[in-house]
Amino acid sequence: MPFLSVASPDSLATKAMLYYEDRSMVQARTIVFLHDWPLNRQAWAYPVALFSRGYRTVTVDLPGFGRSDQPGGLINYEGMARDVGALITVLGLNNVIMVGAGMGGAVALACANRQPRAVAGLVLVGATTPRWVSAPGFPRGVSRQFVEGLLEGTETDWPELLVQYSKALLHARAGDATRQWFVSMGLEAALYAVQQTLIHMRDADQRDELASVHVPTAVFHGVHDAIVPFAIGEYLAENVDEAALVRFESSGHAVWIDEKARFNAELTRFIEERVFGNVLPPPDVEKLPGGGERLPYKQLATRPRRGKPRIEGATGEVYE
Repeated sequence: MPFLSVASPDSLATKAMLYYEDRSMVQARTIVFLHDWPLNRQAWAYPVALFSRGYRTVTVDLPGFGRSDQPGGLINYEGMARDVGALITVLGLNNVIMVGAGMGGAVALACANRQPRAVAGLVLVGATTPRWVSAPGFPRGVSRQFVEGLLEGTETDWPELLVQYSKALLHARAGDATRQWFVSMGLEAALYAVQQTLIHMRDADQRDELASVHVPTAVFHGVHDAIVPFAIGEYLAENVDEAALVRFESSGHAVWIDEKARFNAELTRFIEERVFGNVLPPPDVEKLPGGGERLPYKQLATRPRRGKPRIEGATGEVYE
């Protein structure tokens, strides 16, 4: 699988290598999966294995995680979204469904605003956006002390913190092998990137960016999420245009693990019904890997784009 060389003015080198995996490239509809802190692309292994049968799926190791280079300087959502945007451009992707979990959800939101012509739908899974930490006017987040405790753990006993964090990811019972799988992903990350992203997640505030999202959006959130409070998911659904909240009653943070079948079914429904408008498929429908049916892509391609029209200027400005 390939690497992409991306401009990284704040890195220790002129260029940084971003690792990605691109599957089922002949498929027309594309899903880009962005992982959570402090994991990597492998966190999406279950849904990717299924959706790659009927969609083009792209997974990315965000900078400093998995096999991607460790950047230097500050790491923030905007910079990570820039790198993902470069990948979207190089691969020539369009009508992309962005699926982001936790930190990846915040990056997905930033990417949707940077690439309005390429992104057709947004799925925020236990996302840390718009704020992860409570603040004046936003009492829904975790305490600052919670994040400071995580940061201290990365500085004193990172492996033990990963063991405890892996337990907090899930609500359903999971075996030691599953928890060790999450731990191994965390150990692949550069500790510098782990700490820098955690600091940014603690301080970031994307509330002003929510009004700029004008694509169909689904908010997937586990009711028992011990990492990102369910109230943050409710806030997103209330403040993002065209957003719908999907409650996972038997899930913690990693809903794609706790409720695999329902996650797959809800993601399929969102893509085919909300984004492409396939409510009543005709006789020549295609079966979908996550359950359900859809129109052949050639028929979908002739349908008008949903949502408000947006034009992006050469220097990044957006005109309504």
